[in-house]
Amino acid sequence: MAYDYDLISIGSGSAGRRVAVALKRAGWKTAIVEKDVEGHFGGTCICSGCIPTKALVEKSLKTDNFEEIVAHKNQIVDRIRRGTLRHVEQRVEADIISGFASFIDDHTIVVEGKQYTAEIIVIATGSRTFVPPIKGLWDCNYMTSKEFLELETVPKRLLIIGGGRIGLEFGALYNRLGSKVHIFEGLAHILPGEDEEMADSIQEFLEKEGICFHMGEFVSEVIEEEADSGSIFSVIMDKGKSGAIHNGDALLVATGRIPNTEKLNLENTSVTLDRAAVKVNSYMQSSAPNIFAIGDVIGDPMFTNWASYQSGILLKNLKASKSDSTNWEELKMPNVPRICFIEPELGSTGMTEKEARDRYGDEVVTYKFYNKWLGKSMIVDDWDGYFKGIGRKGSNEILGAALWGKRAGSLVQMLVFAMDNGLGWKELADGVYGHPVLVEGVYSLASNMKGLTGSG
Repeated sequence: MAYDYDLISIGSGSAGRRVAVALKRAGWKTAIVEKDVEGHFGGTCICSGCIPTKALVEKSLKTDNFEEIVAHKNQIVDRIRRGTLRHVEQRVEADIISGFASFIDDHTIVVEGKQYTAEIIVIATGSRTFVPPIKGLWDCNYMTSKEFLELETVPKRLLIIGGGRIGLEFGALYNRLGSKVHIFEGLAHILPGEDEEMADSIQEFLEKEGICFHMGEFVSEVIEEEADSGSIFSVIMDKGKSGAIHNGDALLVATGRIPNTEKLNLENTSVTLDRAAVKVNSYMQSSAPNIFAIGDVIGDPMFTNWASYQSGILLKNLKASKSDSTNWEELKMPNVPRICFIEPELGSTGMTEKEARDRYGDEVVTYKFYNKWLGKSMIVDDWDGYFKGIGRKGSNEILGAALWGKRAGSLVQMLVFAMDNGLGWKELADGVYGHPVLVEGVYSLASNMKGLTGSG
C-alpha cells in the first residue's frame, strides 16, 4: 500500500519532533501534527512547562517587578517557540499539520476533517494536569500550571493542592513575590518519590520562608464564591481529621499529570492502553506494530529529558529498520536526573535512602555534606542546603544522591555521568577540581562516601 507519509508524529514536543525532523533529514517523508501550531508548537516544555516556569523563577531572583518578570518569560518563550517552528518549516521542511489528530485505523488519522496515512505513526502527545475528583473542584475556576503561567497579577493568598515539584516551584516563586501560600499534600512528605529526609529538610526551610504546609490530610471539598474583589476559594480539609477551612484568591491544582490519549480514538486501532497510558514494549512499540509511543504518553517518569532520550533510541531503531527488531536497541532506564527548581535547587538521581535500605538493609551508608562548610557556597550565600550520598559498605557503587543547593540541578549531572559509566565514589573523590567552585561539594561528598564505604 502507498502511504501519504513514511512517518507521522502526533505531537511537536521534544520527543515527537526530534524523530520526525531527523528522519526527514535521512530522506523519509515525515509530518508533525500539532493541535495549536501558533500557540503550542514545541510542546508543553517550551510553551507552558519547563521553560516559562524556570524563566519566571530565575527572573524573580533579580527583581520583584511582576510585569518585568512576566515580560521576560514571554520573550523567552516566544523566541524559542518561533525559532523552533521556523527551523522545522524552513530548514528541515517537514510537513506541519495543524489540529487534533484522531485515529481511523492503525495507519490512518484524521485532522480537521482531512485524512492522512503513514507507514509508521508515533504518538507523542504528552500529558496534562490530573484533576482529582474532589467535591466541588470541577465546578470551580481552578487553574493548572498552564493557566497559572498567564497570571497578570500576584494573588494575595494562593492555595496549592499538591506538594510535588510543580506545586513547590510555583509556591516558592509566589511566596517570594509576596503571596501568602498554603500547600496541601495528602501524603506525609512533600516531593513524593524523593528522599524523605531531604524532603523534610526542604519543607522546614520553605516554612521558615513563609509557606504554610498542610500534610497528611486530603482535601475533601472546594468551594468558590464571588466577592467584590473577585473569586474567593475555600479549601476544606478531611472532615474526619481537622475539617479546617483555608481561604484564598487563587487556586492551583498541581496533583500530577496524566497521559494525553483521550481524544485519539485509539479504540479504532490495535493499540492497548494501561489506564490512560499507551502500553509499549522495550522498543516503545505499541500492540499495533507500526504505532510507537514515546514521552509522557507512556506514563511515569514524566520528564522532558527522559522523553528526549526515548526519542533517540526510537530514532536509531527506525533508521536500522522500519519493522525488523533484530538489530533494534531496547530501552533501558538510565540514571535520570530529577530536578526541582525551588531556590536553592534540588537535584537527585538513583535510589532514595529508603529504597536503598529496603534492598540492602544495614549495608547502606549515607553522608551529608553541608553547603555552609564550602567556601564557594558561603560566597554565594548558600547556607541552608546539603549534599547527601547513598552507598553500600564494601562497594564503590553510587546508589543514589540528592543535592540541595545553588545550581544543584546542574551539579547532579556529574553523579549521573559517573553512575551511567560505571564510576563510583572513589573516582569522584580522586579527581582534581576547580577552586572555589560549587562542584567542590561533590568532591567533598565523594571523599567522605569513599571512606564510609571502604571503596578507597
